[in-house]
Amino acid sequence: MSLKESAADHAARTLHTVFEQLDNGGTNPADVRAANSAMDVASVFGVTAHDYALLLSRS
Repeated sequence: MSLKESAADHAARTLHTVFEQLDNGGTNPADVRAANSAMDVASVFGVTAHDYALLLSRS
């Protein structure tokens, strides 16, 4: 797995956690910060919204 794929996968997993929390009526601020940080790191490797959409559609 490349660094881009690994970063995208980790960010998608953290986003999935936040989306599940939103579905249940709220979020954990620490999880939101973790997702934001993971997306920041992933963007350095060229991960795009399209990449997240593909990964999250598989969840």
